[in-house]
Amino acid sequence: PAVCDSPDRMLGFARLVLLVLALTVSECANSDFSAVTCGSTVKFINSASKFRVHSHEIKWGSGSGQQSVTATEGSDDPNSLWQIRGPHGMECAQGTPLKFGDKIRLTHNPTKRNLHSHTFASPLSSGQEVSCFGEHGVGDAGDDWEVAPVDTSKFGQPWGRKDELRLRHVVTGAFLSTNNRFEFNQQNCGGQCPIAGQLEVSAQNTPNSDTVWKVSEGIFYPVEQPED
Repeated sequence: PAVCDSPDRMLGFARLVLLVLALTVSECANSDFSAVTCGSTVKFINSASKFRVHSHEIKWGSGSGQQSVTATEGSDDPNSLWQIRGPHGMECAQGTPLKFGDKIRLTHNPTKRNLHSHTFASPLSSGQEVSCFGEHGVGDAGDDWEVAPVDTSKFGQPWGRKDELRLRHVVTGAFLSTNNRFEFNQQNCGGQCPIAGQLEVSAQNTPNSDTVWKVSEGIFYPVEQPED
């Protein structure tokens, strides 16, 4: 036979659920989500092309042979998610607000390898190759990027979620870049190209409109408030 709760008990449970939801909404409403924080897992969209930094279990067929990094247009691809962490050898507590000028690592959420650059040439633009490197989030100093403001007067100020930025590779000084002119297709990538339709992501020495980014979709941790 079926077992049924009494109406009073079911009503009490429903009230409890509503109370928990109300407290959760209230807590979120009182949280500070204005700044980008450590631990957040986000997507980076290029302000000019509107493509997002992306990676996957596909290795470069030239250069370093490491895991390739491209840019894709879709907003719903989980392979475009990157966790923001402290620079190589350092950790950054979840919810720590970041400032322009801070150095970070970006760990690719699905593969746990870090956004990386070095002096290998990129395949299409002959800029600096960008790859994913390391295992389980552990790589080397080539994984470090500086959060550089587009408006240089903001250096040292909080990195807001709506702010434009440049990602400057700390070791080489080059800037993360993409451009619609450098799209992979059957002519430059082969007939069965697994990244056809995606754009090359490279690092370029000169900052310009191709090197401007913003955070877009993601899971954002609020600013961790100091305990009283």
